[in-house]
Amino acid sequence: MKDRRLMLSRMETLWHPRRVAMVGATNSMSKWGFIIFTRMLGEQFTGEIFPVNPRDEYVVGKKAYKSIADVPGAIDVAVVVTPAATVPGVLRELAQKKVPAAIVITSGFSETGPEGAAVEREMVEFARKAGMVLVGPNTMGTYSAGVRLNCLMAPVSPLAGRAACIAQSGNVGTHMLFRGRLRGLGFGKFVSSGNEGDLSLEDYLWYFGQDDETSAVLGYLEGLDPDSDFMRIAPEVTKKKPVILYKGGRTAAGASAAASHTGALAGDAAVFRSAMRQAGVIVAESNKEVVELARAMELSPVPKGPRVGILTRGGGWGVITSDACVEAGLEVPRLSDDTMAKLDKLLPAYWSRGNPVDMVAVLSNQAYLDCLDLVVKDPNVDAVIGLGANIDAQTNTTLETLRDQGAMDADKLRAIEEKSQTEGDEFVKALRDYLTNSPKPILSVGRWRETPDWESGLMMIGEPEDAARMMAKMAEYGRYLAGSSGKEDRPPRRQER
Repeated sequence: MKDRRLMLSRMETLWHPRRVAMVGATNSMSKWGFIIFTRMLGEQFTGEIFPVNPRDEYVVGKKAYKSIADVPGAIDVAVVVTPAATVPGVLRELAQKKVPAAIVITSGFSETGPEGAAVEREMVEFARKAGMVLVGPNTMGTYSAGVRLNCLMAPVSPLAGRAACIAQSGNVGTHMLFRGRLRGLGFGKFVSSGNEGDLSLEDYLWYFGQDDETSAVLGYLEGLDPDSDFMRIAPEVTKKKPVILYKGGRTAAGASAAASHTGALAGDAAVFRSAMRQAGVIVAESNKEVVELARAMELSPVPKGPRVGILTRGGGWGVITSDACVEAGLEVPRLSDDTMAKLDKLLPAYWSRGNPVDMVAVLSNQAYLDCLDLVVKDPNVDAVIGLGANIDAQTNTTLETLRDQGAMDADKLRAIEEKSQTEGDEFVKALRDYLTNSPKPILSVGRWRETPDWESGLMMIGEPEDAARMMAKMAEYGRYLAGSSGKEDRPPRRQER
């Protein structure tokens, strides 16, 4: 039986250490003891780092210590990268030093078979008796933005933020961190849970659920142990903040790969989805969707219902989006007469006069914002999908053609280009401000400038089908919150950076 109070104390130390030892730090550039150690140094950890190496006097310019016992003072967290055969001995030394938490990067334990599993069990039993928590073994490491501690194997530097991520595959998890950087999603904490010999996915979920620094929890899950208390913990967390999981091992082939990869037990996909729905967990369809859902829910309120208003600059996209919404379980309602009358004054007489609102190729950015505002304010609408909020594409193509054809002098071209840039920047700001303050969720679909989304403070979703599926999951979470609390509610939206 795990001591939750002790675990809470140890995990607080794990995410907020002041003094970290790297056992197995080395000057050999091809080894993880060098790669991870230099990454920790490069991220400028706010505390102190002590390399432990029995042979070298200095590691990457820092004084090294022959053993953990030689390191002066207390150590909060030890990162272990020594060979598997040496790890049990290292843990005994850490226990003598009274180190409360260890991140065991080293592989070669339960994922290799019965012999490795037996060694892992002995390690865990010893660590628990010593009052030490273990991350891993066979982990790709952890990340903590608050103290700028990056001890990850993968070369990724996440955006700092308030999302937490738990991954039963380090490769998949660190890819989420990388995608988050492109989409503007910042992370406060990340853990590759590895073999979960000691701390399991549900332990991290339990901690993040009560962590005031965490606004949402993302995860990649391959399986749960039969005696897992995940289904008790998850509803306690989802009532306070979104939990978004992507499940691997949904097929027989995937389940077999999961077992050999981390020793995880994969279950029936249909049963899993049903259980997650009952627990309020949002199940994503891909690792891309995990990040985009988290970012969308960071920027927007949760829908109060399934009714979606659709705004588009072209009819075909409206048709596709309508189909996608209905297929995802959403509704495309009729707009109110008042909204229709107001749209009549903004759009040509031949506009679609319905939902979707087809702007029939009206190019004005202000008209787009005005129409968006009317759809959002419609009493029959709970959420909006806006298509075609694009900038630059048409103007840039025209300018390139004029330049190539020599049809306009350079000064005039430059003036048009600067005007286009200014108008584009103003539209980005106006749209960002509107989306940030909208009382209803809005998902934008279309092309954008070739810069990461976080630079503009917006997120553009590539395809309407993706937006419809995401909105349906957000609406389902809204229903869950309403059912669990007896009223429509949602976790608070974080203020934009």
